[in-house]
Amino acid sequence: MRSSLLWCAGRFLRPGGAVGAARRPLSSVSRPLEELFAQGGALRTFLERQAGSEAHLKVRRPDLVAVFKLLNEKEQELRETEHLLHDENEDLRKLAENEITLCQKEVTQLKHQIILLLVPSEETDENDLILEVTAGVGGQEAMLFTSEMFDMYQRYAAFKRWHFETLEYFPSEIGGLRHASASIGGSEAYRHMKFEGGVHRVQRVPKTEKQGRIHTSTMTVAILPQPTEINLVINPKDLRIDTKRASGAGGQHVNTTDSAVRIVHLPTDWK
Repeated sequence: MRSSLLWCAGRFLRPGGAVGAARRPLSSVSRPLEELFAQGGALRTFLERQAGSEAHLKVRRPDLVAVFKLLNEKEQELRETEHLLHDENEDLRKLAENEITLCQKEVTQLKHQIILLLVPSEETDENDLILEVTAGVGGQEAMLFTSEMFDMYQRYAAFKRWHFETLEYFPSEIGGLRHASASIGGSEAYRHMKFEGGVHRVQRVPKTEKQGRIHTSTMTVAILPQPTEINLVINPKDLRIDTKRASGAGGQHVNTTDSAVRIVHLPTDWK
């Protein structure tokens, strides 16, 4: 059950699953999202079982259950408000339209939150990270795209109030970016950024194109978690220290000084 739910969530998280216009009816906000949360579906059934079990509520996933209950309340509120669209009072219909827009946004946000809660957490989710961007196929246009992506991540870090420090920056001749790296630190920085890694593609008419043809350019993003500091304690009794001295004729230091030292950690046999 768990693996099938994650597979369905993965289908939705792929590009192309964007949310539609806010004023559309609830059933047409986003087809992949609605299919995922359809009544009687695997995900909805799983969430209902979680919410209906007191043992699960107290021990296993209280955060998931709380969001799902809030989702049910918002969906019920949305259905009740949609009935007001047929009211004879025009002012009441306008108020209902505004309320429906807000409810649809909240419902979509709650569904996204549930999908993220279903993704297993990692030990490195709380870590800071190293961001690396590199221009790929597409020449100067790819470098311009890389520069835009790097600026986007920098603005996103500012929006999240994270620390952003540029480590490397190699610009191109016309204002693009060949390669750059940055250190990003803040609350759950790696958790929010880890899925950005990979190859990104853009299809558009480049600034360098004079005939109006659409080009495809790529760039790569690498997200590397920074290791946390640890206190390492080594017991001297676990170390074996071997010393070597030079041999042979000549030299005043022959057989008198330790010219080579080898330290072996006995429990791990590391040298």
